[in-house]
Amino acid sequence: MQIVFLGTSSAEAMPREGCDCLQCLSKDKKDKRLRSSLLIERKILIDAGPDIIKQLTHNQIKKLEAVLITHDHQDHVGGIKDLLKIRPEMRVIRLKPGQHFKLLGIDFFAFKVKHSKLVETVGLAVNNLLYLPDVAELTWAEQYIREAKIAVLDGSVCGRDFGGHMAMNEIISQTKNYKSIKKIYFTHNGHTHKTHSDLNKLVKTLGDERFSLAYDGLELEV
Repeated sequence: MQIVFLGTSSAEAMPREGCDCLQCLSKDKKDKRLRSSLLIERKILIDAGPDIIKQLTHNQIKKLEAVLITHDHQDHVGGIKDLLKIRPEMRVIRLKPGQHFKLLGIDFFAFKVKHSKLVETVGLAVNNLLYLPDVAELTWAEQYIREAKIAVLDGSVCGRDFGGHMAMNEIISQTKNYKSIKKIYFTHNGHTHKTHSDLNKLVKTLGDERFSLAYDGLELEV
């Protein structure tokens, strides 16, 4: 199963206009981030934020079967209307906890996670991949993380919980002893003021070599 990270930023794209921190001034293309979205087998989207048309054009994606929505925050649904204008036949599936279905022979299972008190949010198990870009704590997701081979987790904040997002250092502390997981990627990466290179080194230091920071355009075979 092919996975492409179309975007890996949090609620705002990076760099942020007018900011002169190291992250925003970086010339590394891995520090140029659009809102988080994942593409599966080049035909199934998970989330479609305001940047989705740019992401699809850049990656030369011309045919989509469906878009799966984890929750209704703007950075995850802001591009749906634009997407439907050019692909009116596309299926839009707003995921609900407990949904279990197959698309293109791929197994999808949605489960409730803690993120927003106002907006219901799900994590998604896709075969042996776990996608969990927005989470305030791992209590409801722990079972599914332990069963995954690859986990994609919330990288919004670095050293402290904030606004419905669990800090990466706490996520690492809780998951580094899950020996069944082969790789853990952080997405939905926020304005940490650290470059991709520095933050990637930090998550490996706090955890181990299984931990990495995802970036726009990263491709995986799962």
